[in-house]
Amino acid sequence: MAGHLKVVDTTVPGVLEALRNGEWLIPQFQRDFVWGTEQVSELVQSILAARPIGMVTLWEQRTQTPMTLERLSILDANPVTGKSEFRFFPSEEVRAQKTYAVIDGKQRCTAIAMAFGGFRAKNGKYRYSGRYFLDLVTEDASKRVRFIKETLVKEDGLDSDTTCIRMGLLPLASNQEGEEVLKQWMRYLRLLSSPDCYGDGCMPNEDEIARRTKILESCFEGIVNTKLAVYTVPDVYSLTDICEIFDTLNTTGTKVSTVDLIHSLLYSETFNDPQGPLLLREWMKDLGQRDGAYGWSNSQDRPELTTQLVTATYVALNDRPPPRRLSTKESDVTSVKAGDMLAVPSAYWRFVESESETFAQYLGDGQRLVAGGNFGWQTCPYPVSMGIYVALRWHTKFDYANGAPWSRDEVDALFRAFFWRNALSRRYDQGFLTQIGTDLVHLKRILAKRPTFASSAQWASEASAELTDLFLKGFAKTPSVDELKDFVLDGQIGGALWKAISLPTRVGVKRDLISGVSLAFPNDHQVEMHHIFPRAWCRNNKRHERLSRVLDKDVSGRDYVNSLANLIPLSRKSNNEWQQKHPGQFVGERGLTYSAMKETFAHLFITEEMFQSFRSEDEQILEFWKVRAGLIAADLAKRMEVWL
Repeated sequence: MAGHLKVVDTTVPGVLEALRNGEWLIPQFQRDFVWGTEQVSELVQSILAARPIGMVTLWEQRTQTPMTLERLSILDANPVTGKSEFRFFPSEEVRAQKTYAVIDGKQRCTAIAMAFGGFRAKNGKYRYSGRYFLDLVTEDASKRVRFIKETLVKEDGLDSDTTCIRMGLLPLASNQEGEEVLKQWMRYLRLLSSPDCYGDGCMPNEDEIARRTKILESCFEGIVNTKLAVYTVPDVYSLTDICEIFDTLNTTGTKVSTVDLIHSLLYSETFNDPQGPLLLREWMKDLGQRDGAYGWSNSQDRPELTTQLVTATYVALNDRPPPRRLSTKESDVTSVKAGDMLAVPSAYWRFVESESETFAQYLGDGQRLVAGGNFGWQTCPYPVSMGIYVALRWHTKFDYANGAPWSRDEVDALFRAFFWRNALSRRYDQGFLTQIGTDLVHLKRILAKRPTFASSAQWASEASAELTDLFLKGFAKTPSVDELKDFVLDGQIGGALWKAISLPTRVGVKRDLISGVSLAFPNDHQVEMHHIFPRAWCRNNKRHERLSRVLDKDVSGRDYVNSLANLIPLSRKSNNEWQQKHPGQFVGERGLTYSAMKETFAHLFITEEMFQSFRSEDEQILEFWKVRAGLIAADLAKRMEVWL
């Protein structure tokens, strides 16, 4: 690609000048200023001490930019109405002939504007109403920067240079409008030794004046000499390029979000729509409150997942509006990578918004299909893969108005097998952003073959064979029943594989075994995976001659105690009650019977014979775990097959 990434540096006065003359502007998609006064003070402290302060990333802008750019802003109150509104820096609308978008570094720029440029909220009720001062009195060099609320500034007369000099608190932002930094600090040096600034008998002695002067000179050196690295991306890069390369750029500030870029594009392109602008983050919040999408759509917690799911539905459709053109090169949307998400047009987002209930329903159906109940994305192995199910249902509904040549049951059977093969083979560990589009095409192709078979059973057999070929071509090995059993008995298993093997147990159990409270997602009880043979009991008995080969992982060579074979979901209350007791003792004390909780035990993969073994000799612990692991493994293996 033509054009070179450039790295230069600038100073604090340089940052202020670039912001004031409208050369550096903020994309509207950027997050609000979120730093607290303490974080601002820490940055200022580093500047005064001439320590490194990180990097700002700029994107050179052409005359026509796809983004809405504006000045730095913070929330304040309208002086007339009292309602919240944004206050901008500078207050006048200015824009240089050549402009740059601050892609990463808004927090640093805003902090510098506040501390050294006097940028603050005027209304004392707002968070950023106050000024930053250099404390010359304190002996602690790490406490030289002080933030003082505006109400106290007025009360103590700290808007007067004379008062500031007398109190040894110098405003980092000049009280004189438009004063250059050099003149400001030279004026401080003169005033520092002027008797006129002190009352009778209040002027410090010569040694103290010399000490304060030395501090002042040192801090001034820091202000004019501290360098902020500036990483400039040339204008030949498109929005798509910005998203794709950003992971390699500096991330010491607030990382650019593809979701925020999409939000900005949608807002600017739909601003004049009769129904008003499309607010992506507000829609995410609304979607996340609907049945099926709860725990999956959140504007703050992994918001890119929602945009990936929506993009998957766009990829799946045959009949769809043309993609947004983001560069001179026209390309189709074939994945859920950042560039493809950006290319999904506003018209399609409006369509999805109008079908929010359908979208949420399909997402919920997918959860119940693969695990027998609803669950949040954090519990799901490769949660973005659920977008494939939503996309297949979307394709079925909207590409076939008169009815698709396959049934809902066939879609379900195909995806269930795909989901479990994918999760248990850890196929998406190597990346999924591009793979999802390829998988969607392949699964659509398998569904499209359904009319060529006389029965669903014949088609299902062929679908299983095609999934096997798909995974073999990707060098993804589907585990055997014995391998699955081995996973279940291994307490060292983690990551996506752990989420996969534990999902049916975690989600399938709807009632707490002890208290009977609901464990179904979402609920008010914190559900934990509890040790059937508690860790404390195992720890206390692992030196037992007959039990060490089972309970001591150094002897057995395997961590059976912390394996899924020894875990069941329980509420925190029940977990705490069980804590250190042998299951036989606990079951006896509670008077639990298998028949009374038969359905719950079935979802826990515990048979009546296994339940009775709780009261047997301890040597049967390993046998209990192995039998349970075999039941879980058989269940997982069945889920990997296409069956109706």
